[in-house]
Amino acid sequence: MARMNKTTRGVANAIGQGADAPTAVLIGVTGGFGHPLAKLLADEGFRLVLAARSENDAALLTGRTDGSSIYVRADVSDPASLERLAAASFEHLGQIDAVVNLVGISPRKPMQEYTAADIDSLLSINVKGPISVTQAFLPGLLKQRGGAILVHLGGAMDGRVGIPFMSAYAATRSALAGYVQASNRELAGTDVMLSFFGPAPANTESESAFFDMWRKMGVTLAEPEEVAREILDTIRKRRRVHVMGGGMLRMMAAVNGVSPAAADAIGLRRFSKLVKQHHPR
Repeated sequence: MARMNKTTRGVANAIGQGADAPTAVLIGVTGGFGHPLAKLLADEGFRLVLAARSENDAALLTGRTDGSSIYVRADVSDPASLERLAAASFEHLGQIDAVVNLVGISPRKPMQEYTAADIDSLLSINVKGPISVTQAFLPGLLKQRGGAILVHLGGAMDGRVGIPFMSAYAATRSALAGYVQASNRELAGTDVMLSFFGPAPANTESESAFFDMWRKMGVTLAEPEEVAREILDTIRKRRRVHVMGGGMLRMMAAVNGVSPAAADAIGLRRFSKLVKQHHPR
C-alpha cells in the first residue's frame, strides 16, 4: 500500500509529481457532492478521471488546466459504459488508488405510492449501479500493486435504519450496506476494499425541501465541501464504513442495529413524525 500511504501522509505535496501523484475516479461528479470533491482532490494533488451522464469539462470541475484530469461520460445503469470508463481510467491514470461512486437517488413517498418505475430506478441506480461499478474496476484493481478503495455513497446513517416514507429507498441502502460487507469478507487478504459512506444531511438543492425538518430535529446541515473532506478522509484511512451526521444520528444508527424499539424511544419515533409532516405531497 505504498501509494495510499503517500496519500495518508499528505498529498498536497504531490502536485507536479506526475505518475507518483495519488489517483482517483469520481463517478457522478456533477451532483451535489461531486464538484466540491473534484475540486478538493485536484487541490490536494490527485490525478483524476471524472465521470457522469452529461457532457462536461474536467478543467471546469477541478480548476486545473494541466491535463491531470480527464472527463468521461458514463452511466451507472449501463454496465458497458462503466467497462469503457474503467479502461479509460487505467489508461489515463496507470494505477488507481480510489474509485468513488457518488450516484444515488432518494424518492420519498408513502410506501403504497412507490410505482414499479420508481422501484426499478432505485434498484438500477442504488443497487445494480454500485455492483456494476465494482465489477468494472475490480479486475484491474486486483492486478495492480499498491491496493485501492472503492467508496460507495449510501444514505444518512448506516444503511440499516428504515425511515418512513423512504421504504423502498431504505431497502436499496440496506442492500448496498450488505453488499459492501460481504465483498470485504470476500476480498480479505487482498489490498482492495469497499467502503460504505453515509453522508450527513447536507445543504444541497436535492435536500432543500427537508431543511425545516432537519432544523426541528436539531440536525445542522453539512456543507458539500465538508462532505467532500470526509470522503477524502475515508480514502486516506481506508474506512469500511463511515457515517457522518453528528453524534445523535450515529447514536441512533448504533442503537437501531441492536434494538429498533430502543432507537424509536430515544429519537426515531419523533423523527418519524417529522418525516410524516414534511414528506412530499
